[in-house]
Amino acid sequence: MTDTFKVKKSLMEDMEKDSKIHGLKDDDLESISTLCQKASDKQREKEQKEQELKLLNEELNKLLFEVIPNALTERNLTSLKLTDGSEINIEPYYSARITAENQSTAYKWLRDNGHGDLIKNEITVSFGRNEDEESIQLLKALVKEGHEPVQKTHVHPQTLKAFIREQIEAGKDLPRETFNAFAGERATIKPKGGK
Repeated sequence: MTDTFKVKKSLMEDMEKDSKIHGLKDDDLESISTLCQKASDKQREKEQKEQELKLLNEELNKLLFEVIPNALTERNLTSLKLTDGSEINIEPYYSARITAENQSTAYKWLRDNGHGDLIKNEITVSFGRNEDEESIQLLKALVKEGHEPVQKTHVHPQTLKAFIREQIEAGKDLPRETFNAFAGERATIKPKGGK
């Protein structure tokens, strides 16, 4: 008997023992195996659909943020009514994001230019069971007692987006790369009936 055959036989015997312990019959194992294969197939199908959706979103964004706004702008149009009754409008669009690598530079710029109030500062302390009384104490008392609070600062994405829009519309200079700031136009589709 070869080692491979011994391992396979041993594995089959173990599976048979396990199935008897759990009260499973051969047809039960076959049914479970079929269900597992079906789940595996659905997982692959889901991953494929997610990839298709990602590509579809990229194509849609290219149309809405580049192709259509450029085409309408070249013809001095800001809107267009389609034959099906829907309407395409060109609107200003702003986005910004502070990456981890730009965070200190962005925060410094905001503080140095009088916009430090955009930065939110959170202090979080984790307590174990029955430490409700301690959680009420001030930060100094917690540090003094040996707790290690975690401090987190951030600028809320919508606050940053609104700030970037205000600054750009006011003609103010700001380091766009630091904030990954983008200002442009996008096409919005308003279906017939206005919903």
